[in-house]
Amino acid sequence: MRQRKKILIVNVFFPDERMAIKRSNQVPNAVAPALLAGYFNPATCDVRLYNEVNSGFLEVFQPELIGWPDMLVLTGLTGSFDRLLHLTAYAKTANPDVVVAAGGHGVRALPTYSRAFFDYTCLGDVEEIAEVIREALGADYLAERFNPRYDLAYWINRLGYAESSRNCNFQCGFCSLTGVGRKYEVPPMDYLDAQMEALGKRPIFFFQDNQIMGSGPESFRERLQRFQARRAAGQFKYWSGFVTDTFFWEDENIDFARETGCISVFVGVESFDDEQWLGEQNKKQNSRYNQAELLRRACDGGVLVQYGLVYDPTRHSLAQMNRELEIICDNPEIPPPNFIFTAIPFPGTPFFQDSLDQGLLLPNTHMRHMEGSTLCLKPTLDPQQEVIDFIRAGRRFAGYRKRFLQHQARFLRRYRHSLNRDQMLLSSIATAAIMAPTAVLGPGAALRRKVQRTHVSTTEVLDGVYTPCLPVAEQYRHYFLPTNLVNWGGEVNPAVADDVLPPARRQTTAEVVQLR
Repeated sequence: MRQRKKILIVNVFFPDERMAIKRSNQVPNAVAPALLAGYFNPATCDVRLYNEVNSGFLEVFQPELIGWPDMLVLTGLTGSFDRLLHLTAYAKTANPDVVVAAGGHGVRALPTYSRAFFDYTCLGDVEEIAEVIREALGADYLAERFNPRYDLAYWINRLGYAESSRNCNFQCGFCSLTGVGRKYEVPPMDYLDAQMEALGKRPIFFFQDNQIMGSGPESFRERLQRFQARRAAGQFKYWSGFVTDTFFWEDENIDFARETGCISVFVGVESFDDEQWLGEQNKKQNSRYNQAELLRRACDGGVLVQYGLVYDPTRHSLAQMNRELEIICDNPEIPPPNFIFTAIPFPGTPFFQDSLDQGLLLPNTHMRHMEGSTLCLKPTLDPQQEVIDFIRAGRRFAGYRKRFLQHQARFLRRYRHSLNRDQMLLSSIATAAIMAPTAVLGPGAALRRKVQRTHVSTTEVLDGVYTPCLPVAEQYRHYFLPTNLVNWGGEVNPAVADDVLPPARRQTTAEVVQLR
């Protein structure tokens, strides 16, 4: 009889606050661990999932899990890349025989660099774990058929996350998806069916796609009809998901969404006031129609729109950003934004390359800083301290809070006949979350003493978890150094050059010193 294997799958995360906190109310949230777990044979594997978004840093809140697994599977966003290294170092120290497989956006951004740290560097989608299982453990540990383990995903309650398509059909210059260059695809329908079946009854079904309608309206409608059949049977009440501006171009898409139970859609508005910047970033789909008009049409059509704005301090003046806030506050037809983030120069993107060519990347910028609340670019239009003040408080509507709350009241009155009570509640939660994200998303941390951040990559404090709190073998101590992208001289770190620079810009020496 085969020995049972212990499998730990972790979604890693760094909170903006630089503290060991739990974001228990985070939405959207991770689905990859539940999908990855679906490829392990339950007859031969004991599988556990851990999500650092909701449960905090693994070694802080559940250190007993560090030495438990025979295989550790890690995934996470770009800015959380160093957490992959931390947990690998802990696990390898506690159990030198543990097999570590890592994937996700951070690994895709630094594929060559990553191979020095993990037993398996996974650059594909979740099904790649099947080959890892077969090679590392043996065919007996691979599930006979894919069966997502939502029963182990303790952080998924009312929302049922699933994946019906991958990547994006657009190539926006600042997007991390553009940086890794993977094509948009829609997996076979039985992949979606397996997820919906495994989810059981949930109030809200969330399409965790980057762009649900990237393959055109026909495929979009086919997937929604699969959902609608289950909704009619009582399994789901609403659906939500990510779209682009193209979704709003045809009223029939809005009507179809409302008729099939859409509670909201997420879209990257990015800017109400700068078509030139949108064009420079190859996001021309947002320049075809007036953004405010599209949002009004959707809300009048019974579909709540949730969205984000981008602040690029190399292209946007603070006066312009204040105009963006005023546009929102003065127009009750515009929903509240869910977030305003500082432009992120993701490695490998055209935005990163352009910023590097223009000497705009700040010295000592790390992967850790790729999260939207840290200034990584030299401001060109306003004094740096004023830019920092906006990042720290302005993007939370400081100075506009009374007007913003009044706007929300007028917004609710404006759409009281087209949006239902659940949609209005969702919109009001978004208003509270952008003004006080820690209190709403991680209420347990609201009263804790805050870490004093600089919000500038060059001087930003490191999270406390960069100092090991558990034993770490000497050969893994360097895993706790921050992964450097731009050195103190403003040049790309040679250790990551093969991943972030085009071939003509890479060093040609036979050996590159691995500086981190």
